[in-house]
Amino acid sequence: MSERVHPPEAALWLALLSGQWLPRRTAKALLNAWCVRDQRRLGELCGLAPGEIVAAWGEPALSNEQATALAQALRDTAAAEATLARLTATGVEVLTRVDAPYPEELAQHLPEEELPYLLFALGALDQLAETGLGVGGAPDSARYAPQDVAQLAAGLATWPVALVTGFERGAARDVALQVARAGGRVTVLLPLGVDHAQPVIAPLRAALDEGRVLFLSPFQPEQPYSERNAQARQALLSALVDGLLLIEPDAGPASWPGADALLARGGVVVVLAQRDSPAVEGWAQAGALVLSSPAGVLTALAPDERGEGERGGEPGVMEATDRLAGVEPIYFQDADEALTVLGRAGRVPDGLARRLRENGWFGGQDSEDIDVAADTPDEDIDAEGEKEDGA
Repeated sequence: MSERVHPPEAALWLALLSGQWLPRRTAKALLNAWCVRDQRRLGELCGLAPGEIVAAWGEPALSNEQATALAQALRDTAAAEATLARLTATGVEVLTRVDAPYPEELAQHLPEEELPYLLFALGALDQLAETGLGVGGAPDSARYAPQDVAQLAAGLATWPVALVTGFERGAARDVALQVARAGGRVTVLLPLGVDHAQPVIAPLRAALDEGRVLFLSPFQPEQPYSERNAQARQALLSALVDGLLLIEPDAGPASWPGADALLARGGVVVVLAQRDSPAVEGWAQAGALVLSSPAGVLTALAPDERGEGERGGEPGVMEATDRLAGVEPIYFQDADEALTVLGRAGRVPDGLARRLRENGWFGGQDSEDIDVAADTPDEDIDAEGEKEDGA
């Protein structure tokens, strides 16, 4: 008997997380049980009747209603397959929670219920294999000195790690653009779906074409910009980095979701400020280092100073992964076996493959979308990547 053919896993995840057949949180719980905890593929359930799905599920038992909805979702995948084909044609890769390139930092630093179960990626996917440096700051360019931003960007462009930014108007955007123009690497966490991302992509197109920029969205492709989305993606940014640079911030730590968790786990937060303010004072009280010299900031944030390296060499990564609920480590004999197994979940980026071969560690693949419902859209980002009230 020939092996049963089913849609790609990413299309099945898209269909199940669409909200059409099951509430998204319920769909995530089912994906967590079957794909993350038990490390099985959704395709194994395709074509099964609800009763057969219940029998295959195991414990905790699946209700008949859930099994019926799951069976229907796995049959009605035409729209999801069309979306996947459209995104693939434009260079966008759809990463599921269990794909090899999915960033480990998210699983280590965020509760399971807050994790994006789908990520939409365009560009240098290899950058997800590294821990980056986050950047933020004042939205008004009049609040910071252009020469400070230029000095910071010149230094950051030479670093082996990517600058991770929400691309908000002001300091974060200025630094990101200058780093990219100077030959550095940038990861942009989008506050909207990739269907609306062209105004953000346009100013970084040259660096994207050169393989130095990654655009990453945790939102469904059609999701427009909203303030809630913008806040939600800041929590992801905080989870992805182990260092954060803030340039003349006009708001304190309470305005940056995840900053307290970053500081609590030993991450470095450095504030560049030429003057005192309530915001700067708030960051200092939270444990940030406040400096007035760009050169001092670069020294304090330098990868070697923070003990940062590629994932394979980071102390404690495997131990932290092993402590995650529902995660069973996978141990490989060598790099070839690791690449074979990881490749079953999708393409293994060249950078990750290189690190597996160069570093002497094996094991540790742990087992969204961000569960943010579509709000009433705020004014969208305009053709130059800006929004009237800040992006």
